[in-house]
Amino acid sequence: MKKKWLVILFSLFVVCAVFVIPSMLPAAKKAPETIKVSAVLSLTGPFAPLATQAKNAYQIYFEKVNAEGGIFIKEFNKKIPVEIKILDDESDGLKTILQLEVANEWGAVANLGGIGCTSFEVGTVVAQKNKMVWLGPGCAGWTPHQRGINYMFSTFFKTPFISPLVYNMIMSMPEPRPKKVAIFEINQLDCEEAVEYWRKGAEKKGFEIVYHQKYALGTKDFSAMITGAKAAGAEILLGYPAPPEGPAMIKQMKELDYNPKLIYWIRAPEASSFGPALGPLADYVCVPVAWSNQLAISGNDQLNAQHQKVHGKLGDPITGSAYAAGQVLVDAVKRAGILDRKAIRDTIAKTDTETVAGRIHFSPQGWAVDRLVLVLQWKDGKQNIVYYNEAGQNYKKNIPKVDLKWQPPWSSR
Repeated sequence: MKKKWLVILFSLFVVCAVFVIPSMLPAAKKAPETIKVSAVLSLTGPFAPLATQAKNAYQIYFEKVNAEGGIFIKEFNKKIPVEIKILDDESDGLKTILQLEVANEWGAVANLGGIGCTSFEVGTVVAQKNKMVWLGPGCAGWTPHQRGINYMFSTFFKTPFISPLVYNMIMSMPEPRPKKVAIFEINQLDCEEAVEYWRKGAEKKGFEIVYHQKYALGTKDFSAMITGAKAAGAEILLGYPAPPEGPAMIKQMKELDYNPKLIYWIRAPEASSFGPALGPLADYVCVPVAWSNQLAISGNDQLNAQHQKVHGKLGDPITGSAYAAGQVLVDAVKRAGILDRKAIRDTIAKTDTETVAGRIHFSPQGWAVDRLVLVLQWKDGKQNIVYYNEAGQNYKKNIPKVDLKWQPPWSSR
């Protein structure tokens, strides 16, 4: 009898274990078919030549990630492919807001942003509201990182570090060196910041600002500014032109026979259209960048090869910064092990990883600390590395540097 009851009790236990207990436990979470990532970029409008570089980089990188099966997510114990939705904000900050809301409704776990403070700064507010990472090259603007926004991360350099760099570069050259500076200031926040540091740097390093003029985005006639800088004897021209304005300025400078020894411009000379639009007229123009296709850092051979295969040329400067942003995001999602926006944000904040653009480590405000900065100089349709900052010492063997050249008179070119 006792044996019979033991059999009955055991049978009841088996029934409970198989049917009752599982029904009382929460159902296992089903893995999504894809990891949704959005990218709001200025694919049309004045910043399109820069944002297109970012789009190309994101597409190349996530094709690589998906070819390897996707990102391993510990929560589901499997790799899941990435689905990227690219949205155009048309270089309009208000449309950046609308597109970020589209990405939020779509269910993106994070957003890879584009380039330029016009959209990137505006997007930070929406990213914060929706608790969704806003990660990308971003912009050189320093102010957006001082506003308590903790969902924004930029793999780019910032104005306090790139603006004074021009003076260090000039002082690395043998005497005689140019000393008189002209500034063409576009009426935008990041340029306003750059001007502040250009002024401080000039005072500290013994340079003289002899001409300074502001202008509005969309200006087409720069003759008065050019004539003013020429009359003041400015040998160094600093500026922050939008991509369409850079070629126009250069052409008008040639027409008015103004040839400073050094043109150091942020932004416009990074655009893939700058060299082709100007041909030999682009020669000698310098631009600070966060990546070059000449960098011999791990991963760049593959990036350049794929970019050449798909687009018929090597990557432009923004390409590497955007690719690095993708690397940071994938690394963080994998380390987080869960597709939760806050967990991904918290993991990105602890990033300390090597990318195709060098080491990326963020400050509590979301800007990249000790960022590698290069200065490129256009010559014969190519952007040569002519200078790098202190962080570049860590990559000295990976940087094929050539000598900086002063711009000769137009008549001898």
